Amino acid sequence: MTVFIKREYDYAIRIVAYVANFYPDKHVAVPEIAKQLFLTVPFTTKIVHQLKKGKIVDTVQGKYGGIKLEKAPDKISFYNVLNAMGFDLTINECLKNPTICPLISNCKIHRFFGQQELTIVDNLKSAMISDFIITDQQLSNS
Repeated sequence: MTVFIKREYDYAIRIVAYVANFYPDKHVAVPEIAKQLFLTVPFTTKIVHQLKKGKIVDTVQGKYGGIKLEKAPDKISFYNVLNAMGFDLTINECLKNPTICPLISNCKIHRFFGQQELTIVDNLKSAMISDFIITDQQLSNS
């Protein structure tokens, strides 16, 4: 079975949704994020590094450091987070490389898969982090 959303991608969304709870006032320490989301510090650090490269979060070193969102949670979509993590959505190879199949110009199957891909991308772009903020209270009730 092929996994569509890898574990790192899922946790990246969760990390951003958790940090969004503190926007814009506070930086959240990586160990705190790891503890609250039941992740290891190295795994959390790896994800945060990717999110920083993708300009989703900013980091500050030192005693009062941590991570903070680069912009408001209502300006960050699931698609933005997944993109920062290297997510590459292709449902069918013919959508990525149309030259592999001579039937594409009249192919209903190609069009179907293309429409499905567009629908998924549209849904990911419309799912804003602000609608999925994770609070400490929610985590303590789980």
